[in-house]
Amino acid sequence: MANLSTTHNSALVIINLLTITTAFATETNQNKSFKDPINSQCDHYISTTQHLVDGNKMAIQAGDTVCLEAGERGPLRLRNVQGSTHAPVTLRNQNGVVTFSPYEYSIAVENSRWLRITSNAVENESEYGVRLGGTLGIGSLSEQIEVDHIEIYRARFAGMLIKTDPTCDPQTWAENFTMTGLRIHNNYIHDTESGEGMYIGYTGLSRNLMCDNELTTVYPHKIEDIHIYDNRLEHIAADGIQVNSVKHNAYIARNTIYRTGVSPFDPHWQNTGIQIGGDNVEVKDNLIYRSGGNGMMIDGDNITVRNNHIIYPGENGIFARNRAQQDSNISGGAPHSYKSNLIVHPQSYAIKLYAVNTASAHKLIENSFENDGSLDSAGRPKTISYLNNQVIRHELNNHHYITQSAYHAGDK
Repeated sequence: MANLSTTHNSALVIINLLTITTAFATETNQNKSFKDPINSQCDHYISTTQHLVDGNKMAIQAGDTVCLEAGERGPLRLRNVQGSTHAPVTLRNQNGVVTFSPYEYSIAVENSRWLRITSNAVENESEYGVRLGGTLGIGSLSEQIEVDHIEIYRARFAGMLIKTDPTCDPQTWAENFTMTGLRIHNNYIHDTESGEGMYIGYTGLSRNLMCDNELTTVYPHKIEDIHIYDNRLEHIAADGIQVNSVKHNAYIARNTIYRTGVSPFDPHWQNTGIQIGGDNVEVKDNLIYRSGGNGMMIDGDNITVRNNHIIYPGENGIFARNRAQQDSNISGGAPHSYKSNLIVHPQSYAIKLYAVNTASAHKLIENSFENDGSLDSAGRPKTISYLNNQVIRHELNNHHYITQSAYHAGDK
């Protein structure tokens, strides 16, 4: 480990946090799509008593704006809403706050594409013109969806649940459907009761079903072209952001995640800040503060993790592996890159890297680790831990600072 230094000034923690706050405040938005402004005109009006929007029956056209009546309402199902690449359909509030009362779900999207769910702020009342008291679900072969400027203030399970489960319908199988074009940004999700802030993608590798009286193994769809950025998540029961089955082109950037694993349905695993399953993913400029377990948990190839700030994770700052670690017959996967990350006082290691047998070396460059200087059972600093020598790596200019933690696990 290069550039080992020691300080007893715990004020460094506060300085770090102030630096992070400044950096986030000046960050500019990137990776946006659907850049056209919200249409001020409403083409369709949905009353608080209407609970189904069927694009076919309502003759909703590409580029239309569907407006929700202000006030408290129950759940809403969006079905067969079809926009186009340059003219998405927009769902938003009209001129007041729309509050979905607590329920199993608030909005369910089915068989829809090129749809934007957003809101206008209401002056002196709410920054978010649409507030959900239940899950926002996107499934049933839906894709090309943007969700922005929505508050989810309560969800019995996950705040967002975005996936199409494989069934006996061949359209849902991996070989026939890939979920593409997700943009999730500038949302505020907090106080989920048992599940994730965002649950995106199917978590299993396959599913066994009885189809036409025959046991059939079906495979879930992959996800590609997904950007999750500038969201705020607080007091999340399980993982903050969980994204699985990624094929390529996934970006998770500039999200602020405060307290995850508050009351998870599985306390052993479902308590990370960000969990990634898949390949070709970039995770950058995120702030994860007081995760219940690992700050990040990563399983895949060709992963880039840079300029993230992980403060007081309940286990490792980052725990990462790949398919080769679980199957010795696999080798030659693309390596990971960890650069310019700050990890402060993890309960275990700063980075635990178990991704083995890659085609070339993992890169760990210019990361900064701060802990109390305790050693592991082998007498090594608890900075970076590798599974074995099959983890090919290149370390350069990483820094280790030793301070006493300003945070105690029992603090609230």
